Amino acid sequence: MAGAHLAQEGAAALSLRSIARDLGMVPSALYRYFEGRDALLSALILQAYTSLADQAEEAADAAQASATSDGARWPAVPSTMRTWALARPHEWGLIFGSPVPGYRAPEETVVPYARLAAALVRPVTEALQAGRLRVPAAEAEGPGALDVALAPVRDALLPDAPTSTVARVLQAWCTLIGCISLELFGHWRHTVLDPELFFLRTVTMLGDDVGLPT
Repeated sequence: MAGAHLAQEGAAALSLRSIARDLGMVPSALYRYFEGRDALLSALILQAYTSLADQAEEAADAAQASATSDGARWPAVPSTMRTWALARPHEWGLIFGSPVPGYRAPEETVVPYARLAAALVRPVTEALQAGRLRVPAAEAEGPGALDVALAPVRDALLPDAPTSTVARVLQAWCTLIGCISLELFGHWRHTVLDPELFFLRTVTMLGDDVGLPT
């Protein structure tokens, strides 16, 4: 029921009172389970992140078992993210869309978010560890301002990667989220006539930019 209200009204308009009314309950009954709107939003966000992370990990596992190269494995998780988003647009909007005014997501959402990111970068980390990842010599720089700025990403996902690789992976993440969101929210209309084709080409280019061998 909360998901239906999310789809109809958006996250900012979500209220326990309206949900209780549709369920034929008094609002106080729902407060036995949720302290308020923010608690309900947190539950929905956690559910969405967990669902997406589960599917991303399944895709990463399947690609690892069947793909013949690191580059061939790379598209599995991005494609799964796009498929999930197209099937569940309001949940995608909840986790990657505009923030709800006055709401702050709880720390619990970090865990499935990190699982999603780890599934995406798995081909990169394994190629790096095996010495297969291409890192241009000119970009194998030592510590600097960017290294410090990207330390949380490096420490959580790519502890042994040079700063240039961490930056390229983060750029790939931003591009993927942006491409999916632009398609999902109707911004490709009259601009990109085949969003899937463009997305797959973008994924391939990002894998090459990150340094994955084909």
